Amino acid sequence: MNQEIEKYCKFCERATGLNDPDTMLCEKYGVVSASHVCRKFCYDPLKREPSKKAKEPKLEYVEI
Repeated sequence: MNQEIEKYCKFCERATGLNDPDTMLCEKYGVVSASHVCRKFCYDPLKREPSKKAKEPKLEYVEI
């Protein structure tokens, strides 16, 4: 399962989120958009939100 990492500021350890979810504060470039891309990107796995699990089917009691 080799997935390509999206190199956006919202996943970079050098960027910090601001009040607006579309704006980040970058150590190198200052205030940038969350989709900004630069060479100094360093992936921070703690910033990624995990995908949601599939809901389990509801089981009914059926008398045999």
